[in-house]
Amino acid sequence: MTTEEETEDPETGSMMMTGGPEDPPLMGLVGDITEGAAQQLAMSLVSFNGGRMLASVEDLDDTEDIEFLISSGGGSVNDMFTVYDLMRTVKNNRDIATFGYGRVYSAAVLLLAAGTPGKRYLSKNTRVMIHHCSSNASGTHPDIRSNFDELKKVEDMMVEGLAEHSHLSVGEIYNIMSRNTDEFFSADDALEMGLVDKI
Repeated sequence: MTTEEETEDPETGSMMMTGGPEDPPLMGLVGDITEGAAQQLAMSLVSFNGGRMLASVEDLDDTEDIEFLISSGGGSVNDMFTVYDLMRTVKNNRDIATFGYGRVYSAAVLLLAAGTPGKRYLSKNTRVMIHHCSSNASGTHPDIRSNFDELKKVEDMMVEGLAEHSHLSVGEIYNIMSRNTDEFFSADDALEMGLVDKI
């Protein structure tokens, strides 16, 4: 009997797949990275970490690899960092294998690349896209300036994360972004850049 469950974010239609205690440790993001999607994935990660943020490997009954399936057009970078930071915590106790398929764009690229080295997979026909972070800021001049400054800080965090989990330098990633357009890459390109380990 399986207790695997799929939940849908009513705002975007993003699907989050989570398993129950009797299922293999599987979670998935199919659609945009939203606050709801990030919350669901975050709770899955905490559950896979023995239900505790500060658990040690000795506290876990199961240290089987967590499988994280990703097919996403991107979304909120701040919500992505909720998942990313928890992935870093959980990886202290068990490996996270990431699987990209279909499309892995924008903020979703960092989630794919943040899997355990040697266990980051991309299907042959998946497309990967990197671009500048964007904002829909409006309001007064000081509000817009404040939002611009925050956007730049968040983009710097995104770039530093991609550099940490790939063969690319910070400068190379900024060069990709400086073309001021969406830059698309094949699975072979992603492998060469060190964003994944196997196709």
